[in-house]
Amino acid sequence: MKTKQISAHTLLRKLKNKRMVIFGAGRKLDGVFQKFKEYHFEKYVDYIVDNNQELWGTSKMLGEMQVPIRSAQYMRNHIGRKTMIVVTIKQYSEVLEQLSGYKELRHTPVYRCPEYHYLSEKKMDALIAKLPLTNTVMFQGEGDNRENALALYEYMSAHGLLKKYRIVWLCNHSKNFSHIRHVAFIDRNLYNKIPDLTGIWKDKYYRNTARYLYYENKIIPKVRSEQIAVYLKHGTFMLKNVKGKICIPQEVDGAICTSRNYAELAAEQESIVKEKLIICGSPRLDFLYKQKNVLQTLGLWETGKKYILWLPTLRQSKTIKRNDVKHTAPLGIPLIKLKKEFDLLEEYLGKTDVKLVIKPHPHQDLSVYKIDHYKNIVFLPQDVLDQYDFTIHSLMRETDALITDYSSIAFDYMLLDRPIAYTVDDLEDYKIGFSVEKPFAYMPGEKLYACEDMFRFIQNVKKGTDVYAKQRREIRDYVHEYQDDKNSERFLKIMGMC
Repeated sequence: MKTKQISAHTLLRKLKNKRMVIFGAGRKLDGVFQKFKEYHFEKYVDYIVDNNQELWGTSKMLGEMQVPIRSAQYMRNHIGRKTMIVVTIKQYSEVLEQLSGYKELRHTPVYRCPEYHYLSEKKMDALIAKLPLTNTVMFQGEGDNRENALALYEYMSAHGLLKKYRIVWLCNHSKNFSHIRHVAFIDRNLYNKIPDLTGIWKDKYYRNTARYLYYENKIIPKVRSEQIAVYLKHGTFMLKNVKGKICIPQEVDGAICTSRNYAELAAEQESIVKEKLIICGSPRLDFLYKQKNVLQTLGLWETGKKYILWLPTLRQSKTIKRNDVKHTAPLGIPLIKLKKEFDLLEEYLGKTDVKLVIKPHPHQDLSVYKIDHYKNIVFLPQDVLDQYDFTIHSLMRETDALITDYSSIAFDYMLLDRPIAYTVDDLEDYKIGFSVEKPFAYMPGEKLYACEDMFRFIQNVKKGTDVYAKQRREIRDYVHEYQDDKNSERFLKIMGMC
């Protein structure tokens, strides 16, 4: 039996009529699924095999799916005719010898896990790697250009650093940015499409010669050891349990953490050594201190109105099969079960002169939402903010209170020192779990179990009643070591870039 090297593109093509069993549940597996995240290989995986008995019967998060871990004997008894084995262990020869002894697998194709999108890339890397590193910063933010990466870029642009550093941005829709000069936009889905050799050579050049690799959710793998890779992070304090879901590659040089107080918890949750944490406020928090006139630009501003922002966390993903709650809410949104309750809420908002702005998570499946058009209830999807290059933090700045749940965005909002309420009606249904034993201790605000509770919160906001102010400030000070608009500057100074 021989293992064959396979590219990610070829593997995806072969999986159209086959299933996959992964052999090896270690860090190499994490690296493969992070690097080729956009291929969603997890959809084709039946289970993972590992020789470590302690892992049998447990599961591992691949992409956004929980996949069971089995024994080699289980694989021998259940291998299917249309199944391939992909080995994600460095010791390929040892695994190959083991698999060769199983007669049940004599007709089963075995492949080494992909290292490249296309096998020809290896030659490209070998050629370009001979070039010296340049003062190039490669960004990969949440979405096309927002959050921490955008904050860093805006600071660099405003302070003349673009004269010293070349900016390269990995995004979904590079053509949308053709009007922006002095910045290279690379399509991150370049390898999923019909091969564009010019685009691939350009992408390879920057990946091999960029000195700085700064990313949020999707990693930018280091090609050369002397490159500097930093995980900018998507959230702040992770109330949700992300252990095993966020696996930072060992070669990453650092990851942002907003306070020494919870550095140990952050290291455990994100699978990184504590010494690599960079104690620095998240750059995106700088937007909380800059007026962008979001509500006015979007035509939502009315003089004298109070504005409450509702930010539900991700429950159903629009990009892949994922449901973080056991039951989908009847109208798609927490707390409100009946259309009549929406009607009553609209009426109450009108009486109290308050507007409710509902902004779903960027990756939320909006098809589950069943919200009619109202005057005082505004439904604001991510693409509307993107049209104007607005970030959620710029919108947060212009509101008087926040409703959320288990999202880390609540910890960002605490910097504004305004009331927060938490919808907790599906707490028992929330499958992900929490990073701490007592989540309510980190949720300093009113707990909303039913629509009537929201009416009480709206009334308190209107009156200026802020019962949880003291507790909220205590949590704010615990989570945020820095509470100013200097986070981008602070990070770049730590990195020696300004």
